[in-house]
Amino acid sequence: MSSNRIPYLAVARFSGDDAGAFLHSQLSADILALEPGRTTLACYCTPKGQVLGLLLAGRSGDDYLLAGKSELLPGILKRLQMYVMRSKVKIEDEQQAAVVGEAGPGYAFLEGATEIPDAEAWRAGELLAGISWLNAGSSEKFIPQMLGFDGIGAVNFNKGCYPGQEIVARARYLGKVKRGPLILETGGNPTAVPGEKLKVLRNGAWSGAVVVDLAQTTAGGVVLFTVAAQDEAPAEEIEYGGERYRCATR
Repeated sequence: MSSNRIPYLAVARFSGDDAGAFLHSQLSADILALEPGRTTLACYCTPKGQVLGLLLAGRSGDDYLLAGKSELLPGILKRLQMYVMRSKVKIEDEQQAAVVGEAGPGYAFLEGATEIPDAEAWRAGELLAGISWLNAGSSEKFIPQMLGFDGIGAVNFNKGCYPGQEIVARARYLGKVKRGPLILETGGNPTAVPGEKLKVLRNGAWSGAVVVDLAQTTAGGVVLFTVAAQDEAPAEEIEYGGERYRCATR
């Protein structure tokens, strides 16, 4: 197992008799099925089904660990705390365990981890694998299917209710999701901002896409995680800020 800590992810600990049941009622994954030492990706959604953040949940003895993007996790924890009410759950920052990255990419919680050597390259690999932890510009804008999070194991359609579950399930079973993830790689360096729009050339026609996340590659290019109209035609170019860049669909 790698001992490389992913620096842009923060971790919280949930303890108490009701910790597992509480997280199960709030997240899109099957938290109660987690065995000690195992992890799962999960979405935390608004009542309208929009993803506030992609999270990593895991068991640590009788406790549960929850990790998310450092800039988003404090707000997510504050929101979760509002729903604890009479449940026997204690939420606190985790000081020992960190999220480490494994080939795949895969994830685990580990104590005493050192920082990953090239976090930006790791993040680019995550985006190519369809994994974005979101950010202030892309949080609370898309349902899980628009981000492809159902395809990376972050949504369990057989479990009971959680915030936004009815909308997420309806989108799946009625087939009304018209936009999905479009992951692009360009040799150029567009300074795109999450939440902003760019144009994509596919099959000779330009259409719009919304930037969710981006990261630089070791080759000096950029991986762009976008949401666009579902179309099997590969992307040829993107246009952003008045500049055009050759790109490839990943």
